[in-house]
Amino acid sequence: MRIERVTARQIETRRAYGRVSGHIIVEIHTDGGPVGLGEASDSRAEDLPSVVSQYNALLKGQDATSIAPINERLAAHDFASTASNHHLVSAIDLALYDLNGKALGVPAWRLMGGKFRDRFYFCTPIFGIHVRDDFDTAKGHVQRLVDMGHHLFRYYISRDVARDSRFLNEVFSRFGDQITLKQIDFQGWFKNADDALNYADALRHHNPMHFEQPSKDLAVSAEFTKRIGLPVSRHISDLASAQEAIERGACTAFNLTCIYRGPTYVRRLFAVGEAAGMKCFIGTDQESTLGIAAQLHLAASVPNLDLPIDPAGPVLYLDSPAAERIRAEGSYMYLPSGPGLGVTLDPQKLDALTVC
Repeated sequence: MRIERVTARQIETRRAYGRVSGHIIVEIHTDGGPVGLGEASDSRAEDLPSVVSQYNALLKGQDATSIAPINERLAAHDFASTASNHHLVSAIDLALYDLNGKALGVPAWRLMGGKFRDRFYFCTPIFGIHVRDDFDTAKGHVQRLVDMGHHLFRYYISRDVARDSRFLNEVFSRFGDQITLKQIDFQGWFKNADDALNYADALRHHNPMHFEQPSKDLAVSAEFTKRIGLPVSRHISDLASAQEAIERGACTAFNLTCIYRGPTYVRRLFAVGEAAGMKCFIGTDQESTLGIAAQLHLAASVPNLDLPIDPAGPVLYLDSPAAERIRAEGSYMYLPSGPGLGVTLDPQKLDALTVC
């Protein structure tokens, strides 16, 4: 199969918490084969025609089965877009897995070597900024999760430890063992380890499974990891950052996600984590349905999925361009069936969500 052209559109989907996220939906068309669908999750390209033009200049006439070589070629290119390079590379990688899976009549996980699991324990985000802006409404977000039958959540700090402590105390007092805290996400805010540790000590009695990204500074993260006595996760985007995090002891778990060049590249990061004895899991909450599906196919294909995953699109987003959304029940998501990514887009829903 040869790639004839790439098309793309920008869509927007509403989050349950009020924010609107953009996603770039790409389609890879071939000479007589199926159409491959991909997604640059939570991304906006202000000059989408320029991105599409570059895609076509790089990909037209290429062998659509050459997934890894195409990934390397695109990774070396600078799209100069408001959407990041690694998101744009990921969108094509997803579309190639979808395309090749459809052509062969097999799911994407089979192209990745097989599957270890069909369902995935996942958490839903609660954002500290909502606690800061409207404390009672933020508690309502937890009530919504419980009402939907979900219990596992992660918490992004508000940067006000007293407010965070009060919020978590109140929701655990109200919901008790109906809810479980996966991680407390520091979002890299802290510039020294003592401040991060003091903040963590004020909240750790809520028994998080791990802390996330205490600092952007690897030395600070390493000191925090050494002293905290609980697992510490860190976003890992490439092989160099993986090696440096390992060498400096900046975490005990890798947070890995398809937005970093797609499954083709991220599987290599899982292998590095496994070799180094790092726990690994799938991160981010930003994907629409195509992106979520890709995350699940990746998660199915790796042996070392050691912690619950973070993607929460079926719960987080009110809108989806898909004919059928990913199944999510009781804080478990289920691998979609069907060839490729297993997602069919609904033309009417897609048109309604398209902004350009």
